[in-house]
Amino acid sequence: MFKDYMGREVTIPTHPKRIVVNQFMGHLLVLGVKPIGATTSQTSQFEKSSFLKPLGLSEGVEPVGENAISPEKALSLSPDLIIIQDNSAADVENLDKLSSIAPTVVLSFGSKPVFELLRDIGDIVGEAEKAEAWIAGYEKKGEQYREQLAEVIPPDTTFTVMEVWPKSTIMLFGNLWGRGTFNLYNTLGLKAPPKVQDAVIDKEPSNLNISLEVLPDYIEDYVFLTVYDYENGDNDKLKKELDETPVWRNLPAVKEDHVIQVSINDYLPGDPISLEKQMDEQVRLLLEKFGK
Repeated sequence: MFKDYMGREVTIPTHPKRIVVNQFMGHLLVLGVKPIGATTSQTSQFEKSSFLKPLGLSEGVEPVGENAISPEKALSLSPDLIIIQDNSAADVENLDKLSSIAPTVVLSFGSKPVFELLRDIGDIVGEAEKAEAWIAGYEKKGEQYREQLAEVIPPDTTFTVMEVWPKSTIMLFGNLWGRGTFNLYNTLGLKAPPKVQDAVIDKEPSNLNISLEVLPDYIEDYVFLTVYDYENGDNDKLKKELDETPVWRNLPAVKEDHVIQVSINDYLPGDPISLEKQMDEQVRLLLEKFGK
């Protein structure tokens, strides 16, 4: 019996083997469990990320819909468990249909720290020991990285994680949501500016939509930046528009070359596999930026 994000008590198999998902594929993979079906919005993250694509992790995973799980396609795969993310309105709307096919668990990305979510999924698939082993390995690496960074980054230096969207929209991310924030704030021990801390750190939702005009209130020393043109796919154009904006150009962090831009394709996934590879890159970029 598992109590899911919606408070539902779901009776699940002890060791499910045929799992269909619309998210959390990477969490399953680090536990040695490969889903038989997933939405293409999920598998595409594994095919676009330079970290994940060479691993071929989406090979053999059947498509079951674009952004939501098609009950008909799920039924054709005879799953023994379905896992959905709560932010998929269509899947939540189809919860009764999906539950009639197989036990269906609703989880939330961004309501719990990364480790707790992985532990939940470890419990669901009967691989709690593998979840703990991954966490221990990640923490050991993080401790080594934290010691390296402490030698070169002044202790009060602040970092903001932001993303540019169309229509001059800015998203700020906290440590529960993704974009490598758990690495930066929790594992590597870096600080957020006070307004970012108050708005999104350890908060649900762990992100904040702001206008460009108030951006200076949330940025102090350094910025990790992603650009995400989800409408037209032209991230370069969107970045150019940002660069031409007086509010952005006049930020001290921009003038002092304290902006670290990373690929949205690499930082959109928030699974444990991506998390660790993102941390490797984040530390490399920070050591370069701080001159070591």
